[in-house]
Amino acid sequence: MIKKSSNFFHLKRISSDKKHSAFTDLVKINDKLVCCYRQATNHVSGDGRIEITVTDLNSEVVSRQHLSFPRCDLRDPKLSIDEGGRIFLLAYARMDATEKSCSRTRWVSWFSDNGLTWSSPHFFGTNGWWLWRIRWQQGQAYGFAYNRQHNRVDLYSGHPQKTMYLHKSYALSLRDHKLGYPNESDLIFDRQGTMWALIRRDADSFTAQLGRAKPPYTRWEWHDLQTYIGGPVMHGLTENSVLVAGRIWQNNQPRTALWHLQLNTAKLTHLLTVPSAADNSYPGIVLEEDTCYLSYYSGHIDNQTRVYLATIRNFDKWLNKIE
Repeated sequence: MIKKSSNFFHLKRISSDKKHSAFTDLVKINDKLVCCYRQATNHVSGDGRIEITVTDLNSEVVSRQHLSFPRCDLRDPKLSIDEGGRIFLLAYARMDATEKSCSRTRWVSWFSDNGLTWSSPHFFGTNGWWLWRIRWQQGQAYGFAYNRQHNRVDLYSGHPQKTMYLHKSYALSLRDHKLGYPNESDLIFDRQGTMWALIRRDADSFTAQLGRAKPPYTRWEWHDLQTYIGGPVMHGLTENSVLVAGRIWQNNQPRTALWHLQLNTAKLTHLLTVPSAADNSYPGIVLEEDTCYLSYYSGHIDNQTRVYLATIRNFDKWLNKIE
């Protein structure tokens, strides 16, 4: 694990002083970083709200905003930027929530042109299905939704300010692929329009899966990465490689890590592990020239679950270590 502060690595807490801040995502708009995360009493409580923190590129906080609804637990907010430069915020809403139950679930989205002011909310989606994240291709949003009881993920397409339609059912499932409990995901498109997907699993071997599908994204090939990755996020590096971040298990402890992933060979190479302990991970990635910005949450300081922004300079140094 790298040190908290060095010539190339800087770490700063950016969440406000609340009891539990977790489950982050990160985008860059103009010369600012926009980070979103859930704040609540604890990991499973029914009182989650979203805090949006905007910083400059030196990790100095510029603004904070909060999104919440009465008797609603807002979970796992995710950010995406469409091809026109508009930011979309997506979250999972547990309606009439308590710590142990809720009557129904919805998907909810907002949009912003600057990360500082946000639209009114738009509720949509299918009860019981968790749309984890969306990415954009030719004006369409795509994302995988999972359902634990059904042991599968389905691909959806559409627009988060209108609705998302079922695009491909059983994209990855126990029934068709003998791979149990696929859930959290990310996806990316290459220049040929091929969609690549990275999906966490929490059953049998617990290993993450790398998927590939060409348009219209209804026929999927899957490769086992032989590694557990929780809360995965990807960021393109070259036409055939991506940066991956997420939760790793090291010495029987959860940590937050970065990997290099070669898409055509499904070769996953560990790059570094950032300061993290206890409940942690669920990162967001921004690459700006030779600097990598990584948002994540961790309880490694006084057992307090906070959101941190890591700045990794001279990032090519880490990539150059790959054979």
